[in-house]
Amino acid sequence: MASLHRVCTILKIQPVQIFSELQEILCVDCPSRSTVERWAARFRSGDADVTDMTRSGRPISATTSENIALIESMVMEDKCITVNQLEQSMEISSGAIHTILTTELSYRTIYGE
Repeated sequence: MASLHRVCTILKIQPVQIFSELQEILCVDCPSRSTVERWAARFRSGDADVTDMTRSGRPISATTSENIALIESMVMEDKCITVNQLEQSMEISSGAIHTILTTELSYRTIYGE
């Protein structure tokens, strides 16, 4: 698809027309008009690379197999460990820890007296 954008841009076809033709061909899988316009501008400027650039920031998911195994071993060592304690020692969010405990490990909260 990117090569089609490149050809159309080289042929001086306007992004609006490229978008219209892509809508006819791809229907629901068509990129948005703003994406087509952005790609056309990039191609016109000489940037023919359509791959995503690397981005800084934290990883997409903290729910890795290593984290799951580590949390499971910590819970097995101390059955009374809290989410806050896991969060402090793991340095991942309490939401990620909760997801690992409930979804990945199928644990549930049991309240003691």
